[in-house]
Amino acid sequence: MIRIALATLRSRAASYAGAFLALALGTSIIAMMAITLRAVTSTEFHGPQRYAQAPAVVTAPVTVELKDDDGDPRAFPLSRPSPLTPQTVRALSGTGRTVADRSFAARLPGGPDAQVGHPWSTAAFTPYRLVKGHAPESSREIVVGGGDPSLVGGTVRVATGSGFGDYTVAGVTAPVWFEHAVFFADGEAARLSPEVDAVVAYGDAAAVRAAVQGTGAQVLTGDDRLLAERDQAGGRDQLRDAEGMAGTSMMLVVFVVVFVVIATFAFVVEQRRREMALLRTVGATPRQVRRMVLAEAFVLAVLASALGCAIGARSTGVLRAWMVDHRVAPPWLAVDTRPAPLVISFLLGLLSAMAGTVVVSWRAGRVRPAEALREATGRRRAATPVRLVLGGVLLALGVYKSAGAVQSNQVVALSMQNYLFVPVLLVGGCALLTPLLIRPVLAALAWPLRRLGAGAMVVREGALFAGRRTAAVATPVVLAVGLGAALFTAQDAANAANVAGLRAGSSADYVLTAEGDGGIGSAVVDRVRAVPGAAVAVYTPAEVRLSGDCDRYLGTLSAFAVDPRALTATRHPDVVDGSLERLGDDSLVLDRDSAREFGVRTGDRVRAWLPDGTSAALRVAALTRTTVTGEIGYIPAASTGGGRPAQIEVKVAAGGDASAVAAALRSAVRDRPVRLSARSSLLDAEQAEQQRKSRLATGNVFGIALAFALIAIANTLVMAAPDRRRELSALTLAGATRRETLTFVAAETVVATVAGAILAGAAAVAVVAGQRAALTGLVGDFPLTVPWTSVLTVTGMCAVVAVCTSVVATRLLAGGPAPRGE
Repeated sequence: MIRIALATLRSRAASYAGAFLALALGTSIIAMMAITLRAVTSTEFHGPQRYAQAPAVVTAPVTVELKDDDGDPRAFPLSRPSPLTPQTVRALSGTGRTVADRSFAARLPGGPDAQVGHPWSTAAFTPYRLVKGHAPESSREIVVGGGDPSLVGGTVRVATGSGFGDYTVAGVTAPVWFEHAVFFADGEAARLSPEVDAVVAYGDAAAVRAAVQGTGAQVLTGDDRLLAERDQAGGRDQLRDAEGMAGTSMMLVVFVVVFVVIATFAFVVEQRRREMALLRTVGATPRQVRRMVLAEAFVLAVLASALGCAIGARSTGVLRAWMVDHRVAPPWLAVDTRPAPLVISFLLGLLSAMAGTVVVSWRAGRVRPAEALREATGRRRAATPVRLVLGGVLLALGVYKSAGAVQSNQVVALSMQNYLFVPVLLVGGCALLTPLLIRPVLAALAWPLRRLGAGAMVVREGALFAGRRTAAVATPVVLAVGLGAALFTAQDAANAANVAGLRAGSSADYVLTAEGDGGIGSAVVDRVRAVPGAAVAVYTPAEVRLSGDCDRYLGTLSAFAVDPRALTATRHPDVVDGSLERLGDDSLVLDRDSAREFGVRTGDRVRAWLPDGTSAALRVAALTRTTVTGEIGYIPAASTGGGRPAQIEVKVAAGGDASAVAAALRSAVRDRPVRLSARSSLLDAEQAEQQRKSRLATGNVFGIALAFALIAIANTLVMAAPDRRRELSALTLAGATRRETLTFVAAETVVATVAGAILAGAAAVAVVAGQRAALTGLVGDFPLTVPWTSVLTVTGMCAVVAVCTSVVATRLLAGGPAPRGE
């Protein structure tokens, strides 16, 4: 049987070439995504980065220690540690050489939001090295970290927390991965940021510790210096977008590839039904037939999977370059080839091929010898019991996940990364059941063809009679069009719902936001509050750790510090428990989901640990409905934890002059790094930016799956072409010309593609209907638009590939007369 298997591989080269190509390409895509996913989930820079060459770093406490549920201590990093006191700085200066380190917002035009300023003297203990120019020699000179060498000698306008200033670029350094720095002369840096964040001490370690004893400061050496870094996570935050995209892509690609590979190998075995019957006729047992089929698939799968892994390993550079160019991943991301992702990819390819073969090999072994004598084998059972069960299970799981989002976890529907299971399950279930579901669709499509003449009748009977071939063509169409329509429409719906929720959550007319990370200065806040005829609410972001009795850690809350009396001036939290009527300086308002997670209720008292390490005792005054902003809370304005306001919302009071308020606001932010926007235009711009980013992410994720689905369509038609020689010869004997025959083939392919698109549309409608029900419960009614251009483009691509492949394959592989005896 092994000899027969090898001979069969040679004799059915066209069919097996298509299966080999599908598996090799599929495995290469999985390998490429697996290698990239491993890189973005495991890349981490251990130990200090900016302070790598600093012998000792002295800071105020950089962690807060709380207790977990077992009572064990657990340290949490502070996002804004307090500055060192002048007394501590003076004490340290007596231990030997010291460098005062300051970090503050300093942004060049067009620079990144996270650009940060430092004194030039701090460059000595960092990896920064000049590549052109010289150090700043006056208060009006700067050095740009990672800057373009062409900047040297030019004048730039730098935005800092105190306003704008014109500086000459004296030099630029090579880029580093962990920050974008702007270096000032030490005196200028002290003027812009008087507070000292840390001191790098070069003296004896014992003397340094003795100097800060009793001050509350801590001396960090060795790997502990990482705690003083701006990014204590070792670059994890910069990889968040890349991790989300890689994870989502991996899930979708594996689903499409495994699905198509299984279907392809199953189709190859099904094509050989009469051949199996002949083997049974000459005495082959069912076990021998199954062994032969499995041996063929195993040999083919091993070779194709190995080739796919080799191609995927060499293609990761292309994906990494795309991610860096589109700012999905940071430039420092290194993607190297490791054995584990390749082994996983190889096994996925091998198992997919064998899974597609095992199910049908059982049927192949049980085929009856009499079937070798049948003239037509087109009308057989639409789908195997295994396929029916799996398809039903996927549909049931999809409906269950969708219902769960509607009833209990509506926020999930806002993120395609979290909601992706629903389209995958529903579209996948529909694709598995395509052989069964396509019959009524084909009947409806073919009904008008009964009255359009003999040619149309040939197309109709060909599509209906060769049901398995039609279903094999339609299945990848269902995947491509269904996933495309579901993903693009659901993403647009999520963006529209997000903006609708933001519009409903606030009645502000104007919004002032800080440029970069510098925050809004107190001078601007005072000017805005003094604007007549305006209701003003100032919001300062703060990451808060909540603890209960005995400092037991409850959870981390993303909160805004705001004057309790101004909270309802512009925003309208939907209160589900408690009240906003009598908020005080010890009140905490948080959303219901966070309260449930933390185990707190209205009236409970908790301790909030602020970003600078200080704490405040708060009382839970109200619980609000979770909105599009996710888990969020409000704390008193006094509990900013050393932060500066990032946003000010302004509402024109009843009877106020909107134009006068706008003019006063423009005057308040003149020559300040603060952006003034009408809230409606800000939300429109935000929706457009969300649309752009989501289309980019969804397009990349879906693009890989679409490319493979198109290859699968072409493969299926190429594999099916040789088996059509008999029926095409019959058409020729009946008087049809070669051109008419090819026209029949093309028309039949169009019918199969349209049928697949209809099933795909039904699956996409089910996906979007569930999502819309969830989002409507979250934000109320919102406009839903269908991206018809994208959907029709995907459908058109499937149709073009299918028609062109069917015509060319039929012309080349089935163009001659049927062999004698068939």
